[in-house]
Amino acid sequence: MPRPPRIQVIGGLYHCVQHSVDNLVLYRSDTDREVFLRYVGEEVARSEWQCLAYSLMRTHYHLLIRLTKETLSSGFQRLNSRYAQTYNKTYGRRGHVFERRFRDVMIESESHRYEVTRYIHLNAPRANACGAPEEHVWCDYAATVGLVSPDPLVDPRRTLELFGSDLRVARQRYLAFIEEPDVRIRRGQTRVRPRG
Repeated sequence: MPRPPRIQVIGGLYHCVQHSVDNLVLYRSDTDREVFLRYVGEEVARSEWQCLAYSLMRTHYHLLIRLTKETLSSGFQRLNSRYAQTYNKTYGRRGHVFERRFRDVMIESESHRYEVTRYIHLNAPRANACGAPEEHVWCDYAATVGLVSPDPLVDPRRTLELFGSDLRVARQRYLAFIEEPDVRIRRGQTRVRPRG
């Protein structure tokens, strides 16, 4: 039975996740991570996506993107194929690097968007990969909240637009939101909004 086509809505926000096959370590070095992020940047430009958040983990990655064209499937197919080919060539291996198709969940409400952004930014601390979200250098969080230099993949004004039009104020509100107790996302069903 053929797979159903993905729903692609121009202007839609998508939380996209891709896992490795058999818990393969996707990034064995910082160079691997740099190569992958370069490929993401090139695909963002080619597919005309807006990247609002990302986090690279040991066996998977998260991207929050906004579509400006119907390029969700084609963009991820290119991104994943390109990285898999580079990975296999670098490490002298053959076969799949990623399991099945990438997963995507369309963001359907402001509260869902709040929680998805927080979920991506807290993914590494929750997995005990670091103590605090700003310590995970393979995520846009520290740049988005202004703790380090700007991240070329993510415009913090877009990421934090729900927290206010003044970037300084939006950053303060988002920092406070990150500190609040949160709800784990299950199938995109969440009803939590930040206080304030």
